[in-house]
Amino acid sequence: MTNPGRLAGMFAGAKLGVQMRNPVRLNILTIALVASASFPVAEAFADGELNLLTWEGYADDAFVKPFTEKTGCAVNPTYVSSNDEMVSKAISAGSATIDLVSPSNDATLVLIDAGAVEALDISKLPHLKDYYPAFQKPAWLTKGDDLYGVPYGFGYIRVALKEGAVPGADSVKALWDPALKGKIAIWDNLESLYLAARYVGVKDVYNMTDEELDASMKALIALKPNIVKFWASDAEFTELYASGGILGGNTTELALSKIWGEGHGDLVDIETKEKRGGWSDSWMVVKGAGENPCTYAWLDWVSSAESQAIASKVTGYAYSNAKAFDLLDDATKALLTKLKTNDPKVLNEVDWWQPVARRSKYLEVFNQAKAASAP
Repeated sequence: MTNPGRLAGMFAGAKLGVQMRNPVRLNILTIALVASASFPVAEAFADGELNLLTWEGYADDAFVKPFTEKTGCAVNPTYVSSNDEMVSKAISAGSATIDLVSPSNDATLVLIDAGAVEALDISKLPHLKDYYPAFQKPAWLTKGDDLYGVPYGFGYIRVALKEGAVPGADSVKALWDPALKGKIAIWDNLESLYLAARYVGVKDVYNMTDEELDASMKALIALKPNIVKFWASDAEFTELYASGGILGGNTTELALSKIWGEGHGDLVDIETKEKRGGWSDSWMVVKGAGENPCTYAWLDWVSSAESQAIASKVTGYAYSNAKAFDLLDDATKALLTKLKTNDPKVLNEVDWWQPVARRSKYLEVFNQAKAASAP
């Protein structure tokens, strides 16, 4: 998650970096068992091939190999480190060299509006009916009546604090408590400007006015006495907490899982009154690539519960097909339940990332806040 290209990508909330996407093989036996389940793709396309532009972990052998064995479609992944790289290459290269891309939800509408991706034939995607309602036809993949992507991995941005650090904490406002002076770490990303915006009551953090941006900047500056570090990776946040250097901050479910797994069960995922930011990756078909028979074979496979259960074990993420949860081992089910990534009510309350038209202004404000002296 440390890759600076992704963290500094051209879209708001340019999502978590490549290190976070490296395969996390939690239970090889479970992967093998799930992979042996019935494969949803019926046809085989001998000597076909598929070119993917995606994140590390999204073309892992654990689920690519059974796909290739069943369909005959060879998968050729090219990995990127930022949404801007993915969008730029998809628009410039087109289906001549790329069949599918997997951008985050703050970039999908950019591709749709540019005409770089094509609407999906949902009659070829029967597993979509098994998706959580929040992902069946999300706004970031829809134009008119058409759906332009198959939702895949997702996650939320969390506010987490050591138990008892701020008694009764139920709001992002807890991070501003004087008791946390010099004891929190904040993500070095626009998501932390959104955090400050929610603190001052902004409802649409992705379309702020100048006045709202100014208020958010002042709130972030007011938080600086509590900030010991602007973190750039899950590992950095995890190490700070494990060493006692911080009592919490804003973070990700992968960091929480790692910290809990290392025996620090006292870090609490705060259920804030304000909405959480959320990312969602989706598979999208580059314009013209729908004619490749391997394209819909891949979309059918990666949208299935079987495939997504394998992917969850590989990457550590939650996935969009609700039935995938039932195929996981008990320990993983317990973890995802604790993280509330399988709760439809919570999914509907997430403030999912969107493109920010004035991103340069947002970055200017965020950088001013970081450079300002603590009050």
